[in-house]
Amino acid sequence: MGLASVLLGLTYGYDGTAMAGAQILVTDAFHLSPFEQGTLYAGPVVGLMAGTLLAGWLSNLTGRRGALTIAAAVCSLTTIVSALSVSPVMLVGTRAVLGMTMGVLIVIAPVFIAESVRTSIRGRVAVLYQCATAGGCAATYFVSYLLAGGGHWRIMLVIPALCAAAAAVFLLWLPETPSWYLLKGRPDRAAVASRILGTAQHNTTPAEESAVGPAKGRTAELFGPKYRRLTFFVIILGFLVQITGISAIGYFSPRIFQGMGYHGDFSLLVLPGLIQLISAVAALACAVVIDRVSRRAALLTGTGLMAAGHLLLVGVFADVLPLPTGLLGLAVFTIGFNAGFGALLWVFAAEGFPGRLRGPGASAMLLSNLSANLVIAQFFLSALTALGGTTTFCLLLAVNVIAWAYVYFQVPDTTGKTLAEVQAYWENGRRWNRPPLTDVTSRVHGGERP
Repeated sequence: MGLASVLLGLTYGYDGTAMAGAQILVTDAFHLSPFEQGTLYAGPVVGLMAGTLLAGWLSNLTGRRGALTIAAAVCSLTTIVSALSVSPVMLVGTRAVLGMTMGVLIVIAPVFIAESVRTSIRGRVAVLYQCATAGGCAATYFVSYLLAGGGHWRIMLVIPALCAAAAAVFLLWLPETPSWYLLKGRPDRAAVASRILGTAQHNTTPAEESAVGPAKGRTAELFGPKYRRLTFFVIILGFLVQITGISAIGYFSPRIFQGMGYHGDFSLLVLPGLIQLISAVAALACAVVIDRVSRRAALLTGTGLMAAGHLLLVGVFADVLPLPTGLLGLAVFTIGFNAGFGALLWVFAAEGFPGRLRGPGASAMLLSNLSANLVIAQFFLSALTALGGTTTFCLLLAVNVIAWAYVYFQVPDTTGKTLAEVQAYWENGRRWNRPPLTDVTSRVHGGERP
């Protein structure tokens, strides 16, 4: 399961930032304006949004593993076609289709992980996925630097096809998740899958997993009284995660370095790669300790570091701080993201819903996340050009402060909780079930709960 998480993370990380490494060359090849450069990223985001709508239905129809295998295979083929583009329209169109496969992947991968690993390591494996994603982002820039001298932007774009193909092949060797078998009324297969994966049998029954049939619809249940709180929680959280600017740094790092005063292929490609490599190391360190520390504390710390990173960038663009501080600011921001939001966002989306709603619930959060991503992708570069770096990063800093406050007041700590316990928390109106009375507690309190 760990290897599957790594391959899926590498696929998403590399494919998601492949254009960042090739952007300068593609801009020169097709003579693109800042708005048109934004469209190179906005197109895939639109595809991602479509993929999220497809993901829940596809995962319930073909299984979590089946949906991921299909997405990885189509991603590999589409990446090859995209690298052969002869016009901006073809490039944006193929990358929009590629974005659709990424939408399925990033919705279902966390669900697949949550349903396939033991409670004691669920957070760790989820962070391993994020670590691989950051590693894929870093690899994009280093490979792009090696190819930039020859202008080989097509090779830069085609390399992710290898990651996607490897992920598709490896997924074929893994079993489907027990929860999906329960969803389909196959407790016998669920038991076999649980033994293979080394997980405990889920506490839900087939009847509970399929309690709501197609007539009522998953969307209606998501916004019904039982799960409305959780649905709005993940929608708001998903929007705040993206609007803080992580995609701006992932997509436009070379342009940000240019705006701060850096020049040359090394500064514009290797330095962003080092930033992503540092964030990958941070994600790996988080993977080691995440199941031993409070998830809520990790989110608060990570969001605080993100705000600190933006503050340093504001200082550099305002000529208050020296140029190297900008590199530090980007590093601090990405470290904070990977230690907090990046590591745990999908855990919150996957663990609170019952099996039948995990795909649709993650899709709802991702649609909100991608709405913010679309705004950043299309308009960040134009804002950076028109407003300047100081104003642009001041706005992102303000959003970060709002995100930190939301985490502080709204995010529960689910560390060490089983899927059933987390689900019960939301179903009970954000209240944890009290543990059973011990003999000592019973004697002290006369047999009643304190």
